Amino acid sequence: MITARAPVAQPVPSRTGIGLGVAGAVAVAAAVLAPWTGLGGQVGLTPPGRVMLAAMAVGLGLAAAVSPRRAGCWEALAAGLAALGAAAVLSALTDVLAVAAAVVLVGFAQATRPGRAALAAGLRGPAFGAALLGVGWTLARLPGAAGRTGALCLGLGLAAVAGLVPYLAVVHRDEPAGSPYLPWTAFFGPAVALSLPARFLAGLSLDEGTVLGATLVGLGLLNLAWGTIGAWRTGSDAEAWRCSFLADWGLVLVGLGLFRPDALAAAYLALLSLVLVRLPLALAARPVPEGEQARLAGPFGGLAVVLLAGAAPFSGFPVRLLLVQAATAVAWPLALPLVAGMLLWVAHAGRLARTLGPLQGRTAAGFWLVVACSLALGLLPGVLRAAAGL
Repeated sequence: MITARAPVAQPVPSRTGIGLGVAGAVAVAAAVLAPWTGLGGQVGLTPPGRVMLAAMAVGLGLAAAVSPRRAGCWEALAAGLAALGAAAVLSALTDVLAVAAAVVLVGFAQATRPGRAALAAGLRGPAFGAALLGVGWTLARLPGAAGRTGALCLGLGLAAVAGLVPYLAVVHRDEPAGSPYLPWTAFFGPAVALSLPARFLAGLSLDEGTVLGATLVGLGLLNLAWGTIGAWRTGSDAEAWRCSFLADWGLVLVGLGLFRPDALAAAYLALLSLVLVRLPLALAARPVPEGEQARLAGPFGGLAVVLLAGAAPFSGFPVRLLLVQAATAVAWPLALPLVAGMLLWVAHAGRLARTLGPLQGRTAAGFWLVVACSLALGLLPGVLRAAAGL
């Protein structure tokens, strides 16, 4: 279901749909059952990866429930299983070079889906990210400057795979909010981000780890600033939603780059929120015609603003607390731009909320399910951290 224009822009032919669904289901089963097979050394989900895979399955269901666009049930199910299978493979591979190769294959499959632009445009980001990961991992195992250059490439490759600044794809003004950036930024990117950094650190020296951490923190602050300011200032609703994803990713990258348990927990919770909350809401969004004062009626309006602003008791609040706590412990000046970005976040929450209305029937029920997931993430972060071993 997660495609360039999600849900599927054109129905998947029945035979292709069956093949996609079966392949996705087999990939998920192989990733989950790997520890009990002979593949345990090459393939295996970490505890956070298992939680993320379950969250992705739930997120696909929420996206189907909340999206106002309709697609054939079986076609959407097949495409959703295929996307889930690809995410499982990206999460489970233990070799960085194998992950880079899988990124290219998934990117090619994604770029050839119905409704995509030119193949080269769809494949450019994943291919460049995979190249950076491959070159980075090769250089990182060399001593001296080559190793540090490799660590830099690894951090840049992670941002490229997720389609973040400075590797942004074009978002046309008249496109639906969830069009071209969504598969990698909101689905495949989180799967890679939750598994790769731990793989990196296992093979890096202290100097190389420091370079990788500084790269991730720098990219995180850049995306946080770009996302919060861009979502507030841009004239396009689709671009505003894309910028909101960049802001979330900014918090994720900073958390990954600090290499502290509380910071890693913040990144993990932010990725869960991205999949379970922001992804379905982005699919529920609709373009607001210029001059139209759209609003959410009844209980939806204020609730959507509070949820999107990351306020308590919703999913964004424990992420902010943990990240500021970790940044203060590492170097207190680092907490200042984080707090500034979190405060500026409120400026675009109302704008995004207006693109969600009006909500009726199935989409309203889906919205309340998203709210319930956000509350669970906000009120039970300790339970989710324990499930992931963080």
